[in-house]
Amino acid sequence: MKKTVLIHGFIAGAILIVMIYFMLWLVGDTNNFDKGESIGYISMVMAFSMVFFGIRSYRDKHLGGSITFNKAFRVGILISLIASLCYVAGWMYYFNFVENHFIENYTSFYVNKLNASGKTAVEIKTEIDAFTTNMKNYKDPAVMSLFTFLEVFPIGLIISVLCALLMRRKPTAV
Repeated sequence: MKKTVLIHGFIAGAILIVMIYFMLWLVGDTNNFDKGESIGYISMVMAFSMVFFGIRSYRDKHLGGSITFNKAFRVGILISLIASLCYVAGWMYYFNFVENHFIENYTSFYVNKLNASGKTAVEIKTEIDAFTTNMKNYKDPAVMSLFTFLEVFPIGLIISVLCALLMRRKPTAV
């Protein structure tokens, strides 16, 4: 199981890391972060498709074509965990060594979006204050790592459950 999990987890992680750089290239100097949101989620689902392939590979190559929900879920969740940790590492590298103006750019985008939202000045100020506090907290590497992990891991968790349900197969009677 270890080899299957590692291979598929690192492939999924590599897809997620490549998508970080692609998405940020796509946004470019426009600072229009809405542009890449749907593509970002599609790429996460694409990366976590490795959960399906990992479970299937393990079931067919190592378990003779049968697998329980529990075993399939463990394979899937481990693949998701590795991929999510790779994503965190890729983002931390990008944030600290490639683009150190992300917070300023994202704050500018968010404030402009709020100002154009039609909300009252009090609502806008309240949201900006909360956002500013969150961005100050985000500068802490532990908080940044946790938030980044929680961006992708829940998707991997859901896909792991779905794949485990779909891939489970009882042994055939001989």
